[in-house]
Amino acid sequence: MHVLRQPLYALRRCNVALSSWIAAGAVLVNSSVGPYSYVAGGVYLVGTCVGSYCSIASGSKIGGMEHSWWWGSTSCRLSDPHIASNQTVIEDDVWIGSNAVIRQGLHIGRGAVIGAGSVVLKDVSPYSIVAGVPAKEIRKRFSEDIIQKIAGTKFWEHPPNEARKLLSAITFSGKNQAI
Repeated sequence: MHVLRQPLYALRRCNVALSSWIAAGAVLVNSSVGPYSYVAGGVYLVGTCVGSYCSIASGSKIGGMEHSWWWGSTSCRLSDPHIASNQTVIEDDVWIGSNAVIRQGLHIGRGAVIGAGSVVLKDVSPYSIVAGVPAKEIRKRFSEDIIQKIAGTKFWEHPPNEARKLLSAITFSGKNQAI
């Protein structure tokens, strides 16, 4: 468990599961991280709820304050102070590639994959692979039948040894299929 190595300023008003790994250099503010998740160094999580078994690669920026570009001034000293209150939700088993940017208040569905360097400006549906600037859906990770089988296991509610057994009972196809 690596949470205890973090300086206090790096984990302000946060709830982090003891089984998660928060690397040195990550900064979390008003955020929570579920069990068995990994947050790499250089990651900023602000007002974000991260589920179980998530992997967030280095340099990613998730949540945080939005500036009111639609109002008379973009200054946070002049615009609505409640603009930073929209929570970003990252469901279970999400993989976020290096240097991805996810706008505040979005919902990233279970099992989604966010490509490295992507800028996510809208919600991402479960088991989707998205990439680009702005991020667009490339395809689903699995067929609807496989997605239903995975969802039926609720593996994210179990420790790794049990979760692995639940997933091993499912036959996955296209493991090495190119995107």
